[in-house]
Amino acid sequence: MKRYLAAALLSACLAFGSAIAAELGDADSFGRNVRYLGLAQIPPLDLLPACGAPAPGTRCIPLLAPPAVTRFSLPNLARIDLPARATNSLLCLSLTPFVNFELANTTGVFQPSAQFDLTAVVTVESPVLADPALVDAATGAPFAGRIVVPLSSYREARSLAVDERAFKRMVLSRDCVGGVISRRDLIENRGLSATLATRVFQQPITLRFGAEGHAQLVSQASAFYGVRVYGD
Repeated sequence: MKRYLAAALLSACLAFGSAIAAELGDADSFGRNVRYLGLAQIPPLDLLPACGAPAPGTRCIPLLAPPAVTRFSLPNLARIDLPARATNSLLCLSLTPFVNFELANTTGVFQPSAQFDLTAVVTVESPVLADPALVDAATGAPFAGRIVVPLSSYREARSLAVDERAFKRMVLSRDCVGGVISRRDLIENRGLSATLATRVFQQPITLRFGAEGHAQLVSQASAFYGVRVYGD
């Protein structure tokens, strides 16, 4: 009888825990204090018709002649190295992009597509993910030691009349919801076991910050972003 009651009590506790986890959304981080883990900023990216010698500390991307599309991808512009156990179950970012660009139609004809977009690309590197047998359930490919998380920062697309110009300056911010990675996401969406998902946060983690995007009918642009990293 005692064994039966103990089993019934354990089953009830597990069911209660599952219900609470469902209500909370992320029970792993519930009630835990925020831990601030670092600050990083990528260098300014200048998109210009001709680069020449770039200003110190900047990266220059030459623009193709309009209306061709200029695409850029720079994967490793800044990094933060976190020690083992820096956070319990969650890595979050406060990300603030700064964007300036001018759309200009100098082609002499109406243009249906003028656009500029910037995406922050965060690469999470962990020795736990270096096992070649581990496959990311979200992509179907081996982790190869990392998870790449693109975070859309700004996008504008519109048409332009002949000789029309439009200038825009934006400062925006986005904060953590599900996190860049979390123990829950590693289990439910990436296919890791609970043990391996926990181990990711028990080992050192490197965060690399890059940027990608494209520009069309852009006469000049400048963009960069800063990130504040925090966890639980």
